[in-house]
Amino acid sequence: MPPSRDPADETRRVELPPSETGPVPVSVAHADTRWFGIPPPLILLGLAAASFAGAIACFTGPWPFGLILLGVSGLFGAGFVEVAKRRPGTAFTRLSADVAVGVRRRAGASLELLWARTRAVAERERVHTARSVIESERRAARLRLAEAERSEDDSEAAMLRERLYQLDQAETALGEQAGPRIAQADERVRQVRFAAAKTMVVVPEPYPPPDEGDPPTPAPVPEPYPPPDEDTRRPAA
Repeated sequence: MPPSRDPADETRRVELPPSETGPVPVSVAHADTRWFGIPPPLILLGLAAASFAGAIACFTGPWPFGLILLGVSGLFGAGFVEVAKRRPGTAFTRLSADVAVGVRRRAGASLELLWARTRAVAERERVHTARSVIESERRAARLRLAEAERSEDDSEAAMLRERLYQLDQAETALGEQAGPRIAQADERVRQVRFAAAKTMVVVPEPYPPPDEGDPPTPAPVPEPYPPPDEDTRRPAA
C-alpha cells in the first residue's frame, strides 16, 4: 500500500504559545461536594422541629405516638448535626452544628462526671457499711468478754479475745483494699473534671527572674596547647 500524501498525516513542528505572566485573566473554580440521596441540613432541621412539635402535641392525647415522634425527632436531629458538620453550607448551619456539638460534648462530660462521682460515693458507702458492721460485732464481743471475765470463764474469754483480734484484722484489710479504690475513683473524677474544663493560657515566667542577676554563661573552653601558630617540631638534622 503506498504511503499517504495527506498533509494531516505528517508531523509538524508548532511553536509553543507564550507563557502568560502578568495581569492576565484568572479563572476561579470551586469544587463542591455532592451528596446523593442526603437531604440538605435545613430540611433535616425542619423535619426534626416538626417531629418534636408533633410529639409535644401527641403527649396530650395518644402518648405512644408522642414517644415515636420524639424518637424520630432525635434521629432527624442527629442526622442534621452529622450532615451540617460535613457540608456547612450557610453560617446558620455552621453555627447550629457547632452549638449542637458543644452541647453534646458537655452532656457527655457531665454524664461521665456523674458516673465517676457515683462510683466514688458508692465505694465510700460500702466501706462505711462494712466498718459499721465490724464495729457492731466488736461492741458485742467486748460486752460478752466483760461478762466472761466477771464469771471467770477463761475459755469463753480467750475465744472472745481471738474474735476481737480477727475483727481488727478484718478492719485493717478493709482499709488496705478500699484505699486504692477510693483514690482511683477520686482520680477519675479529677481527670473528668479537668478534661471538661476550659483551656487556660498561662504566660510563662521570664527567665531569668527580674530579681536575679545575669543568666549563667557556658563554661569557657581552654585553648589547645601548644597554639596552632607555633611549630614545636624539632628541625631535621
